[in-house]
Amino acid sequence: MKKILFISTRFPYPIFSGDKSRSFDILNFLSKKNKVHLVCLEKENEKYKKNLSFCSNIKTFELNFLSRLIKVIFSILKLEPLQNGFYLSNEMKNYIDSVADQYDTIICHLLRSSQYLPDNYKGKKVLEMSDLQSLAYHQLIKQLSVLNPIKYIYILEKFLVERYEKKIFKKFHNIVFVSNKDAKEANKKVSGKKTYVVEMAKKFDSKIYNYKKSNYKIIFIGNIKFIPNKIACNDFAKNVLGLINLKYPKISFHIIGNIGYLHKIFLKKYKNVIVHGKIKNLKNVMKNSICGLCNVKVSTGFQSKILTYMSYSMPTVLSYSSYVNTEFKKNKDVLVFKNNEQLKEKIFILINNKKISEGLSNNSEKIIKKKYNRDKVLLKYDKII
Repeated sequence: MKKILFISTRFPYPIFSGDKSRSFDILNFLSKKNKVHLVCLEKENEKYKKNLSFCSNIKTFELNFLSRLIKVIFSILKLEPLQNGFYLSNEMKNYIDSVADQYDTIICHLLRSSQYLPDNYKGKKVLEMSDLQSLAYHQLIKQLSVLNPIKYIYILEKFLVERYEKKIFKKFHNIVFVSNKDAKEANKKVSGKKTYVVEMAKKFDSKIYNYKKSNYKIIFIGNIKFIPNKIACNDFAKNVLGLINLKYPKISFHIIGNIGYLHKIFLKKYKNVIVHGKIKNLKNVMKNSICGLCNVKVSTGFQSKILTYMSYSMPTVLSYSSYVNTEFKKNKDVLVFKNNEQLKEKIFILINNKKISEGLSNNSEKIIKKKYNRDKVLLKYDKII
């Protein structure tokens, strides 16, 4: 049994985003054979503490918004990513420095947590990157308009992140990604065999999908505050749903996940768009669905929303940029589109073709149980630590 310190900038529960799902699953898995302590930068909610009872100890720290902004300015002056300043707690850093020697392994979850790794720590050092952020920013910048001021913030952050990745990767024994594409790109920044691929994984939940011509829901799940998800929802509501409604006026677009108040109001102006926000129990919303949608155009690592759909046996429709990071078979495991016209046609196929829809549903269940089963995939972490 090893003693592991897991450092994160977010409390892993409730699970409303891919990064929380990832950290929760890793913590849960490692706790079965090891003593795992969680240190994170978010207020611990007492009512959720029981959901992390598998952790031997949980220590949380808070930051106020003004402090975050001041530290962002200092990050720029040090030529470090803005996110480093936004997520830096000196109190948390001092605590980690004081207890680090008690642990055999330290795992930093996401790039912004790497700044908490003590300089003189002698044990095993693992950076759970999930996605290669510099690559994600490169794709995102291309999607944003030159008139959008956020584009220029991301251009600056991309420069700072690329510089920081090269520096920080040297400090870790292993760097973990969810896709081969990200790992191969990261290998250009590191010497020696440091990168590992531990895919996203799920446990099969239940067979919710049932083909009916009267099914009327198209589902999108994700953190809608995350800009690629925000763009995807806006694009479908504005440019695709109306075309579908010309032929099928009752079909609606259901958005599930963390979303800002103003964006929620913005999306609800479109006809047949239902914004649910955060939902703990997905089963009721999933009923009477046509498919799960992953139409993001910015995709480096594996999209966790795909496996969420599949864990409920739902047919899944993917953008090509999401599909290239998977090993799914086109038209057998998932349907793939390259533009909005193709997306519309794929959905029409799922409405009218029972054989294809049920085939995708059945294969989704098999994929989760055999290839992306959480307990099997995460066994790779035993070798890493």
